[in-house]
Amino acid sequence: MRAVFRIRYIRTCVAAIATLCAAAAACAEEVDWKQGALQHLARFIGTYAYEAVLEDPAVSTALRDLAGDDVDIIVRNLQVQGPIDFIDGHLVLRGLAPHQGGSEEATVWVKIYDGTVRAALLHAGTMSLFARDSRYNYVPRELRGFLGPRTIERGPPSGVVWIGGPR
Repeated sequence: MRAVFRIRYIRTCVAAIATLCAAAAACAEEVDWKQGALQHLARFIGTYAYEAVLEDPAVSTALRDLAGDDVDIIVRNLQVQGPIDFIDGHLVLRGLAPHQGGSEEATVWVKIYDGTVRAALLHAGTMSLFARDSRYNYVPRELRGFLGPRTIERGPPSGVVWIGGPR
C-alpha cells in the first residue's frame, strides 16, 4: 500500500514540476528585448548602419548630452567597424580609428527598451566611460570588459574616467 502512495506522490510531484517549467518557459518567451522606445532601430542588428543609429534623433541627443564634445571623437573612433551587435537588449556599435587599433577605440551601447545610451572611449591613452548608471555593476558586463580587466573593487578599473556616474 505504501508503494502505491509513493508512486502517486512521485507522479503528482513530477506533474507539478512539469507544469511550473512550462509556465516559466511561456513567460520567458513573451519578453521581446527588441521592443520599446527605440524598437525602430532593431532592424539594424547585423548591419553596418552605424550612421543610421548614431543619427537617430533620440540616440544623437542622448549621446551628445552624455559625452558632449567627445561625441566627435567617439564617432571618429567608430570608423573601422564590425556589424552592429545585439547584447543584453542593447545595440552595440564597436570600432576604432583607422590604423589606430589599441590606442583609439570606442563603443556605443543603445538599449532599445528605454533608450538608455552608454559609451566608452579610448583616446590619447585615457579610457572614459560615459554612463549615467548609479552603480558600476549596473553597466553591462561586456561594456565593463571593454574598459579593462575585472577588479575586486565595485568601481571601474584604475585609470578609467567615469563621466556621468555617481557623484
